[in-house]
Amino acid sequence: MHGDIVGNPEKIGMSRSGLGDVIKSLETQVTQGLHTGAQLHVARKGETVLEIAVGEAKPEVPMKTDSILLLWSSGKPWTSVAIAQLLEKKKIRLSQTIQSFIPEFKNGKESCTIRHVLIHAGGFPMLNYSKWLTASPDELLKDACNEKAEYKPGTQCGYHPRMAWIILGEIIRRVDGRRIEDYLKEEIFVPLGMNSSFMGMTSERAIHLGDLLAIKDSPVPSEKQYLWVNNFKGRIFPGSTGYTSVSDMGRFYKALWNGGEWDGNRILQRKTVDYFTATHRSGIADSTFSTPEMEIFPDYGFGFSKGKSNSILCSRDTFGHGGRSSCINFCDPQVDLIINFNSNTMLPIEKNIPRGYEIISKIYNSCLV
Repeated sequence: MHGDIVGNPEKIGMSRSGLGDVIKSLETQVTQGLHTGAQLHVARKGETVLEIAVGEAKPEVPMKTDSILLLWSSGKPWTSVAIAQLLEKKKIRLSQTIQSFIPEFKNGKESCTIRHVLIHAGGFPMLNYSKWLTASPDELLKDACNEKAEYKPGTQCGYHPRMAWIILGEIIRRVDGRRIEDYLKEEIFVPLGMNSSFMGMTSERAIHLGDLLAIKDSPVPSEKQYLWVNNFKGRIFPGSTGYTSVSDMGRFYKALWNGGEWDGNRILQRKTVDYFTATHRSGIADSTFSTPEMEIFPDYGFGFSKGKSNSILCSRDTFGHGGRSSCINFCDPQVDLIINFNSNTMLPIEKNIPRGYEIISKIYNSCLV
C-alpha cells in the first residue's frame, strides 16, 4: 500500500477507524481479484482525509498515489468546464447550434445545440461506429458531421460515449484556436496544479512517464487489444482519453466544490459552477443504457452525472461522472464529500457495482456529522 489517512480526519467530521475500514476493503478487493491495482482519494470540507494506492500499476510495479491512470468517461467534465469557460467569456451560447460553429454538421442534426450535446440528446450517439482506432481526426469529424441523426435532437436522450465530446472539442478549437488537449492544460490543469493530467497518451509521453503510467486491464479478451492501442496511440477523444491521478482529480473537484477556485486560482465563477452542475435532464429514459427489459433514467447536468446516477448513496445535488466500469469521481455538496476512485481493472456491471458500493458506503459511514 502507498499513502494513508491524512491529517486529523475527526476535526472535519470523519472517523479515522471508518477510513481504516475503507483501506482494508480496498486491500481485500485486490486479493479477491477485483483490482490489479487501485487509487482512492477522499476529501471532506475541502480537506483531503484519505489518499491511498493498492496493488500494482502494471506487472511487478506497485501502484502509487501519483500513478497515472486512464479515466475513460470520468474525464468528460473537463471538457464541460472548458465549454463553461467559453460561455463565461461570451464566446458561445448553449442555445447555439453545432452547425453555427461547424457548417458541415448536417443530415438531420442541423437543430442540435451545445445544450443538447451536454445532456446527451444530440441524436448521434454513434454506438456502432467501427473506426475509432483507425480513422484520422479529420475523418472522425467528417463522419460525425455526415452521420444521419437517429432522432431529432432534443426529442429523445441516449448517452453519447465519444463522438459528441469530439464535437465539443472541435467547437473549442474553432472558437478559441487551441486544440482541446492544449486548452485543458493551459486553462484547467496548470491553474489547478494538476501536473499529472493529460488529454491523450502518446508513445513518447508513455516512455517519459515510465512506471508512473498504469495500464488498464480487462477480464474481457476482446477489450485487451483495444486497451493496449488506446493507451499508446495518442488518440484524442475528449470524452474518454483523459489520464490523471486521483490526487489531481481531487484538486479538480475541490475547485468545483469551492465555487470554481482552488489555491487562489479561479477557473469558473460560482454561478457558472452552480449552473453547469444543476440538474438539466431528469426522468427521461436513456436509449443507450435502457434494455427491452428495463428502462434506465439517469439524471444529468451539463456534462455531469447527477444525484444517484453517481451512486445510490449520493444526495440529489451530487455531481460527477463515472468511467467505463473502473472509475468513480464525484462531489456530494450536501455532505461536503469528494470521492475519487480509479481501478486498473474494468469489471462487468454485476461485479463493478458491488465493489464500488462497498467502498463508497464505508466512506459515507465514516462521516460523523
